[in-house]
Amino acid sequence: MLKNRSIQLWFVMLLGLAVVPLLLVERQGHAQTLVAVNQLGYRPQDPKVAFITEPLSGSFEVIDVTTNKSVLKANIRPIGLHDVSSGDVTFSLDFSRLSKKGRFQIWLPQISALSHEFEITGTAYNTAVTEALQSFYFQRCGAEVGMGTPWEHPACHLEPPTYFAERNRVKNVSGGWHDAGDYNKFVPTMAVSVAFLLYAYELRPTSFHDGQLAIPERSNGIPDILDEARWTLDWLLKMQDENGGVYHKVSIEKWTGEHLPHEEKDRQYIYGVSSASTGGFAAVTALAARIFERWDRPYAQTLLRASLRAWAFLEKNTVIVPPGGFKNPPGVEGGEYGDHQDDDERIWAAVELLRTTGSSKYHSYFLGKYKSLGGVHYPPSWQRTQNFAYFSYLRQPTASVDLSARGFIIGSIMRYCDNLLLRVDQSGYKFVLLPNEFYWGSNSVAMGYAADLLQAFEITGQRSYLNAALDQFHYMLGRNPFDKSFVTGVGIQPVKYPYHQFSMVATKGRPVPGLLVGGANQSGRLRGKILSEFPAKCYEDNEKNYFVNEVAINYTAPFVFVASYVAEPTPHVGAGVRMNPGIEE
Repeated sequence: MLKNRSIQLWFVMLLGLAVVPLLLVERQGHAQTLVAVNQLGYRPQDPKVAFITEPLSGSFEVIDVTTNKSVLKANIRPIGLHDVSSGDVTFSLDFSRLSKKGRFQIWLPQISALSHEFEITGTAYNTAVTEALQSFYFQRCGAEVGMGTPWEHPACHLEPPTYFAERNRVKNVSGGWHDAGDYNKFVPTMAVSVAFLLYAYELRPTSFHDGQLAIPERSNGIPDILDEARWTLDWLLKMQDENGGVYHKVSIEKWTGEHLPHEEKDRQYIYGVSSASTGGFAAVTALAARIFERWDRPYAQTLLRASLRAWAFLEKNTVIVPPGGFKNPPGVEGGEYGDHQDDDERIWAAVELLRTTGSSKYHSYFLGKYKSLGGVHYPPSWQRTQNFAYFSYLRQPTASVDLSARGFIIGSIMRYCDNLLLRVDQSGYKFVLLPNEFYWGSNSVAMGYAADLLQAFEITGQRSYLNAALDQFHYMLGRNPFDKSFVTGVGIQPVKYPYHQFSMVATKGRPVPGLLVGGANQSGRLRGKILSEFPAKCYEDNEKNYFVNEVAINYTAPFVFVASYVAEPTPHVGAGVRMNPGIEE
């Protein structure tokens, strides 16, 4: 009897253990069901939509995590939308009318499934701004980084590199940011990344303040975003030649494997001057001069003088330098960032010099060139910078612009952005990319589109542009086919294994937070492997797959621009930029 009784007790215990997981499944949700949400959350006033891929009928509920009570019940959209890029059929869960602040989950009673937790609050997006902006500090070259975090290393790349074409000549070009997952540095990506940060500050100065970041300059009375931008502006100044031209890049000759920044054994070289780099340099230093005039006038004057020297080089060299654009010398591997056209950098420089100096000669140059580039028709990138010129031109007082040029620019913006709205409406995940745009760095392309949509909203006040930009932001933070945040360290389920050598070697599986990875790439094949027949599904969280999971400053920079625009302004004071401070040439 005792033996039988023991067997009965063990049976009851086993039955109890079996019931517990069932209860947990009911409480925590069905693991196989994708409920794609922005894993940070939503602002109360913004549209709030999640997506599922299971054809469920009936309603869903939003549960208050604190009280475990339903606060909203709404119908699942009964007709699915086929998403061509991912192959998914998505059904939308619209809970936009919920404006109550708090932490919530979406509940699907049909299959006992819960979404990730998310917040509804005015500051829902602020974490994304801070973490993404902070990531630039961890990309600093030539200085010890750490600030008490796990992501630390001694100062790196302190030995002055030699010129590739003159091996007996060296130049101190320390500083700047490591470009991506490796430790090379490029003027085209550096200039565009700094520009995004400065434009972010110019449009939303109250989103930034001193002490916002963990950086050495955090208590100097200047907004930290400007301190971080200055770190690389100083590097750009070092990259200018005595004749005003700007060297294209500093990089090793060939890639030799992963290591920490200060352990790099390969010699870096300075590669030749290019007019595309010179134009981008002239633009961003003129832009920076205008902004820093408020905070450090002598530094602003230094920047402006450098911009003017670069412009003088461009005036003397009216044809692209070198002919056909920069190319890697024979035998040199790695990033080239070759650009066969420099007209876009030139008109960008002209507009920024116009806005900073007020000189009519820059206005005349812009008016003679702006139509030849066709208006706004592609998102901004290191290779295409004309949108910066167009949008910046429109920020001048109406009385000081050419009305014909203004009309041309606004017309092209409206046509372009209205087409983007159609793309978003036709996408199952409200994502802007066409199937053929899932190439290397596709996430940055989407962020470029989002930045343009926000610029259009600034000009027109049309809310649909803002909402479409928010849709791209939501996609990056989890509302996508992978239920994953593409920004390291941000969201409940973020990327953990980016191709980022510093993170891979120092803190494997716990990468530097705030880095945006490149995203789906239908052309990238690691060891010949095809990830998916669908472009949007060609992604994996694999630290060796740099085709899809490498990070880059020019990916994160437009993300900062978008995130800071939609974030809740901070209460700190001391921000603001005069549109034309009248810095003299």
